Amino acid sequence: MSSLVILLFVLTILIVPIVAGVIIAKKKNRSPHWFWLSVIPGMGFWVFVVMLFLPPLAVCENCKQKIPADAKICPFCETKTARYERTAEEIMADKKKRKKTILLSAFALVAIVFVMCFALINSVFLSLKTCEPYKHSIELLESNEEVMEYLGENYSKKGVISGSLKSNTNGTGSAEITYKVRGKNGDSVVYVSAEKENGVWIYKKVIFYKKPNSTDAINLLPESEEKMIALPDGAESIASAF
Repeated sequence: MSSLVILLFVLTILIVPIVAGVIIAKKKNRSPHWFWLSVIPGMGFWVFVVMLFLPPLAVCENCKQKIPADAKICPFCETKTARYERTAEEIMADKKKRKKTILLSAFALVAIVFVMCFALINSVFLSLKTCEPYKHSIELLESNEEVMEYLGENYSKKGVISGSLKSNTNGTGSAEITYKVRGKNGDSVVYVSAEKENGVWIYKKVIFYKKPNSTDAINLLPESEEKMIALPDGAESIASAF
């Protein structure tokens, strides 16, 4: 799910401004060839912004040259344009309509990017929250009497889960995640480090820090899962209790 959202996000950032920009360029009688600059990553968005605010051009009916859309006389062949007979009120109404179109287009693009960013962040958060290392750390946390005594039964998971999660199709992967829990003694931190081999998660560290930025910690891994645990100085290990 997260891979699909990331792909859609990338396509939105890279493709949508190009497609929308080419359409706007053609409507304004501007050259869409400027969007070849989009071969430079991210440049398509800025070309779109410039194209959005450029004034439109008209095509002279007589000489077929591109001229300013508000020109009353063609600067090339001096032919009167359709705008020559228009009133000042009609010209002002056109300008207002053009500004409104620009604002709506800009708002639509910003809204699309915002929605995709939110979806990406939400997808990453959900992938961390539903991953096996996170769920296993919660099980270890709630099965540890000393930790639950410190937190209290009504503890809550606080904030977002941060870190990285990789799970490959060949059954390998890695996880390093950190999250906060809040109990009767305030905020605490849980740190998880694990590697995936042949589809099985092997846990290197699952540590409960009683306070953020503190070395007062409890090792949550039982002896059967402990893999060369190295706790910080002053940390308390209770692996032998399992």
